[in-house]
Amino acid sequence: MICYQLLCEHDHEFEAWFRDSTAFDEQAAHGEVQCPFCGNDQIRKAVMSPAVASAKDVQVRTSADQKTAIEAAEKAASDMRSGADPQEAAQTFMEVVSKLQKHVENTCDYVGEDFAEEARAIHSGDAEMRDIYGEATSEETEELRDEGIEVISIPKLADKEQAN
Repeated sequence: MICYQLLCEHDHEFEAWFRDSTAFDEQAAHGEVQCPFCGNDQIRKAVMSPAVASAKDVQVRTSADQKTAIEAAEKAASDMRSGADPQEAAQTFMEVVSKLQKHVENTCDYVGEDFAEEARAIHSGDAEMRDIYGEATSEETEELRDEGIEVISIPKLADKEQAN
């Protein structure tokens, strides 16, 4: 997976994750990447510096759940290019996000509102290296990224059973 800093033609800056650079190129060419601020689909990569870590600093773990989520997202994008019903594609997307949310909840340690502090402690080696999730403000998330700490935001979906 690769995270790109992106710009729309109105210079709104945002980031998005892609399987690889080819996936970004294909999705952008088909208008599938849209600005979350204005909905514009004329998207380009922003200038960004790479984050380089040694093998001892980072363990890369790709679970079966992550692979399944990536494959489902790619299938949804392919279906959209082939003229699939947008409602069905949206449903597929929601199912993928739900699976990813469950994967995070099942495999990561929940640290609640202490997320930013715990992420810093792990990054600096003051806490055990492990995957965590919790709550952080947009300011805390931006500060972590400025400090070179990789974080991603996953929307919290309501459990269908809880929503009914």
